[in-house]
Amino acid sequence: MAGIVARALKQRGAFASPEQEVLLGVRMAAARIMEPWDQFLKATADLTPNQYNVLRILRGSHPTRLACGDVAERMIARDPDITRLVDRLNRRGLVTRVRGRRDRRVVEVGITEKGQQILRNLDEHVARFPKAMLGHLGLKKLEQLGALLEQVLAGLGRFP
Repeated sequence: MAGIVARALKQRGAFASPEQEVLLGVRMAAARIMEPWDQFLKATADLTPNQYNVLRILRGSHPTRLACGDVAERMIARDPDITRLVDRLNRRGLVTRVRGRRDRRVVEVGITEKGQQILRNLDEHVARFPKAMLGHLGLKKLEQLGALLEQVLAGLGRFP
């Protein structure tokens, strides 16, 4: 990374390993890329990124409702308290919650028309955001980065 991570972190010594430097670089890049989007969601729709992600997941399954556990499995950034997140969306009228027909312990969640309208209002911005953040790389570098990320995700193990 030619030292950009070290300079950004004002690192004086060497990193413990190349993996450490790259991992910090990935974390920094992800945070810097998503920061404007997070701010935009808050200012425009009063949503957190995880709330937005839940709405997108539910829109994708609509009209079928999903169990909270199924929503949690599909999230980009895992939220350990999906129930509270869904409760906040429910209080705003963006989702509905019902007990499962077969198992009353299961809570099924569906998106409301109000939730769908919020997403429709954001769709144009969602379509422009990736190009605004990564378009400067060009197609060849985007393909290379995509291939590398595929390898990273495919090789992820569990850290104890």
